[in-house]
Amino acid sequence: MTWNSRLFALVAFSSALLLGCGQKTQDSAIVGSGQPSSVKSFNSYPSWAPDGSKILFSSDRAGSMDLYTIDPSGQNLIRLTHHDSVDSHAAWSPGGSRIAFDSHRDGNREIYVMNADGSEPRRLTHHPQWDGTPSWSRDGSELVFYSERDGNAEIYVVALDGTGLRRLTATPTNEYNPSFSTNDGAMLMESSADGNRDIVVLQPGDQVPLNVSRHRARDHLPAWSPDGTQIVFSSRRDGNDDIYVMDRDGRHIQNLTKHPAVDVMADWSPDGSRIVFVSNRDGAFRLYTMAANGEYVRAVE
Repeated sequence: MTWNSRLFALVAFSSALLLGCGQKTQDSAIVGSGQPSSVKSFNSYPSWAPDGSKILFSSDRAGSMDLYTIDPSGQNLIRLTHHDSVDSHAAWSPGGSRIAFDSHRDGNREIYVMNADGSEPRRLTHHPQWDGTPSWSRDGSELVFYSERDGNAEIYVVALDGTGLRRLTATPTNEYNPSFSTNDGAMLMESSADGNRDIVVLQPGDQVPLNVSRHRARDHLPAWSPDGTQIVFSSRRDGNDDIYVMDRDGRHIQNLTKHPAVDVMADWSPDGSRIVFVSNRDGAFRLYTMAANGEYVRAVE
């Protein structure tokens, strides 16, 4: 079973096992010390706030897969969504005032937007096929995401009011996890065009993306550095799930974690000095941070 399959199976299993009946309230709440912690929960897909003050992530610590924020120091854990479903793949808007995410709350995986405090969630996509992994345009006016609505996974963009849907890629293969560089608008994504899941970059105005990872192992879950010069990603190219960094053209690849545990799902701090990621090195899948060179690894909580 692939890592993506294992991940979805774990999310689906833990959510199905622990979900209650009915919909909870939509108010955010501070989680006190008496609430479930990360020790035995499954935490995933961290996203560092644009001002560096918080880390957004998904967790099943309260029974369902919901969205939370926490300070990088491990303080001030706040639950943003309260829904008996899977809320995941959350991303901050450029100004930090809104959050985009995907959710199964209406019976199918769709794209939603809410305020940064968890209030006023709105559904943007309405299609029986899966829509997921949203990311923001540089000006915050649109969301880019992948969809299976045309038979395979392709990249689409939509305005925040749900209008202006358009398809950005058209290939016989699959593309996932898109994001725009903040400095020049180049699009980063995963692609299976070369027969394996690789990381590709599509420059503005180009029709064919450049494969920048090119490896027989699976390279996935890429994220731009704040200045757009580097890419952090997950890979099994050394026989284990680790976090890697490379230049945007694929040169100077470096294994940052080199740990026998599973290390995946990395994102940069807004100043580019640190990286947050998910690891099960202490048993459960928890959030960790490290310096951009892989040093000074520590658990967030």
